[in-house]
Amino acid sequence: MSDSAERQLIELVSREQRGLRRILVVGITTLVLVVAMSAALGYYYYVVAEDLSVKSRTLTEDSVRLEKAAFKMRRDIDQQKNRAAGQDLDIRRAYEEIRQIYTTAAGRETSAEVLPVVVAYLQRGRHSLADEHLIEARAKKAGTDPQGQLVKGTAGLLAWDRSGSAIQDKSVGLPASLQAAQEAFVSASADPDLRQLAQTGLAWISFIDAASTRSSYSVEACQKVSDLVGKIGDDAELGLQPLYWRAQCNRKMGRTRDALNDYSLALNKVDPETDDTPDRSEQTLQMNAFHGLGTVLITTADLPADADVDAARALAERVCEVRETGEGSALMKLTRACLDQAIALRVKLGETENQQSGSGENKSFTYLRDQDFQGAFDHAQKIEKTGLFAWNELVRALSAEKVGEVEVARQARRNVSMFSPEQFNICELKALMIPEIYESGREMISVEHDNVEVDCK
Repeated sequence: MSDSAERQLIELVSREQRGLRRILVVGITTLVLVVAMSAALGYYYYVVAEDLSVKSRTLTEDSVRLEKAAFKMRRDIDQQKNRAAGQDLDIRRAYEEIRQIYTTAAGRETSAEVLPVVVAYLQRGRHSLADEHLIEARAKKAGTDPQGQLVKGTAGLLAWDRSGSAIQDKSVGLPASLQAAQEAFVSASADPDLRQLAQTGLAWISFIDAASTRSSYSVEACQKVSDLVGKIGDDAELGLQPLYWRAQCNRKMGRTRDALNDYSLALNKVDPETDDTPDRSEQTLQMNAFHGLGTVLITTADLPADADVDAARALAERVCEVRETGEGSALMKLTRACLDQAIALRVKLGETENQQSGSGENKSFTYLRDQDFQGAFDHAQKIEKTGLFAWNELVRALSAEKVGEVEVARQARRNVSMFSPEQFNICELKALMIPEIYESGREMISVEHDNVEVDCK
């Protein structure tokens, strides 16, 4: 090859190499730029996604917070309406009594026997304004003797009842006023003649604690109530109120047979002429007895027939007047009739629709017992329009899922999550429901509260 051709070949190869190097440099530079741009875009999208995630969490938290606020507001409004309705009735009922107090109180303070008034209040809840005035006047003058301490304790209970106060959820011990009343009753119990009345006062204070949201009818609190009621005397010696306190605790703890016996005893002690009395306390106890009997009757479907159960059902048939026809078991129709009696008394007492649903919601369990899920759903929907109740929202969710009402089930489950697990009184639920429905309800409560353990022990 000539020198000229060789130089041309070398120049050609050199040009090709330089071109290849430029292409490689450009390619690498482009690749670096693409990687850098990708990294920048990735970081940008990460920041944007993080920001969106934060905003999404914030929106979710705000939504939950608003739902909880709306839930609480609706419950608070219902409670305010209930209190206002009760105060209006009390004011109108008190008008005539106030006039009588001003004309007769001075003489009564010195001449009237206070003990019968104390007995009527502690055993049956009876108290007019004149009675309150007498008890409080005597309490101010009372000494350290047992009767004086009994009157002081009774005055303390009256003051607590009138104040509308409640034991706070996270409080320790009893409020000062109830603690003072408890100490007074303990002192009075030293007198054998006053022991039963003093024990009744102590049982009442214990029941106030058991029924508070702090205790929510816990086994420990209710056992204390049962023990103190037992110290008053045998069943024949118990007043209408102590029977009701013990019955409530037995019902809440799922002690069906004991609760049934107590409610039956209470109804047998109701004075049929009290419907015309201006005092509402005994009528309220009568309403609670019908409510409790009707609720406990649901659970007797699981009990074998015996003399006690038969007697209770016979009493219910006599006082509850079954009028319902159509489908459904005879026992569930009977229990609805008893609950309807309780609702009728609530109406007579001037209670709001929300308060009436305190008995009305329990009728849903009768439909579940008959496995009439559409009936349970329709009734629970009706109750929901009057207010939010833990049991009703649970039944509404369970029955809505059974009948395919997906959106209603979702809303009801959300409301189930708003109530605390303790508010469902799981032992009573276990007695009210057949096993498979109870298991579904128990699981639902647990899931809606971050899988907390929920069961009757």
